[in-house]
Amino acid sequence: MSTRSLVFRLALHQQWLAGALIVVFSGSAIWLSARTLERQETAFLSNTTAQMVTSLEREWAEDSDLRRAAQAALEESATPGVQIDVLDAQGARVASTASGTPRSGLPGTRETRVRLARGAWVVASISTRPRREAIAALSVALLLAAVPLFIAVIAVSRAVAGRALRPLSRMAAQAEQAIARGVVRPLGRPTDPAEVAALADSFNRLLARLDELLRAEQHFTQDAAHELRTPLTVLSGELEYALSDAALPPGSRPGLERAAEQARAMSELVEALLFLRRTDPGTPEARTELAPVNLSDLVRDVARDLLGRSPDRARDVSVTAEDEVLVTGHATLLASALRNLLANALKFTSPGQAVSANVTASGGACRVVVEDGGRGIAAEDRDRIFDPFFRGAEARASHDGFGLGLPILRRVARAHGGDVAVSASALGGARFELCLPGWAPRA
Repeated sequence: MSTRSLVFRLALHQQWLAGALIVVFSGSAIWLSARTLERQETAFLSNTTAQMVTSLEREWAEDSDLRRAAQAALEESATPGVQIDVLDAQGARVASTASGTPRSGLPGTRETRVRLARGAWVVASISTRPRREAIAALSVALLLAAVPLFIAVIAVSRAVAGRALRPLSRMAAQAEQAIARGVVRPLGRPTDPAEVAALADSFNRLLARLDELLRAEQHFTQDAAHELRTPLTVLSGELEYALSDAALPPGSRPGLERAAEQARAMSELVEALLFLRRTDPGTPEARTELAPVNLSDLVRDVARDLLGRSPDRARDVSVTAEDEVLVTGHATLLASALRNLLANALKFTSPGQAVSANVTASGGACRVVVEDGGRGIAAEDRDRIFDPFFRGAEARASHDGFGLGLPILRRVARAHGGDVAVSASALGGARFELCLPGWAPRA
């Protein structure tokens, strides 16, 4: 089920409201017009009948013959459009303005009867057809006026809704800019409506609190790592010095070697934590536009360095790179991220299992794809491997580490405006794709 935008919903509500108002207004206008015309019709008929009664009584007083008096009264007081019938006391018609069959009592007519004191009747009738035709013409006119009016409402309602919700769209754009720049800035403007201003104020307080907590966590991590770096360096130096002593008892050497190894691991952890801090959005390294960096050279250098430490894997690794794949970034950060990516592939493959790195550029994007022939990454772990300190079941069982290599890779990628994704490889293992925007010289 597709999600409708707030602009669409507000425009739809406006259209429903406008349609309902048009229907209510049109119906009310037709009903009021019909009632008004009916009252006027009744009043006109009553007045005409009263005039005829007055004239007939006067003529009948002068001439005792009802027929002659009625004909004289009809000649004097006849009204166009109204049929007047004069009846005697027995109900027989003695005079009429109609030449044919009397209209009295027929469908579509309205009549009024008045009995005279001497026993005669005056019957006035009028056709209701003109009134019905007027109501029908009014209905057609309202319909013809309502259709273009509703079409205009449909055309204008979306623009009106978009204009009304423009402050929310501007707040969303401000939030996106804050995400891209890594800087928390107040949302909204002083001229925003009261409801939007209240929403912006709530968000600003929430963002300020989150920013405070985030900075406190970052400062704690950075300060703790800095404080640990010096004693770990001293500890490592003392252990190395002790191990270099020729007079060291043989039984003490294995324990000192394990201690030196753990001290080196702790130093690597501290450096990784500091590196994560450097790659946070908003830090100078992450937000400063630097010189172009050739990804192809970085990948070749990193691969050469790693294979220098593991020469037995030289036949397993293949690097395919274009001559020049340029991105704008920090060379040291990118080199560290690529080192983590290739080291991860070597770490989770055995000798004889292939590792390939491919560097390409197309459509303004630069890609580094690293694939391996290892056991791969379980589908349920692919979203979690970029979380700091997360390690899958295989990594925990057979490999040392802290789970910071891939989080550093993603941090660096996003700090440079890109990202990294993982999927299954055709070689049988994992496939990592690092995508970064290509370098574009300033105009």
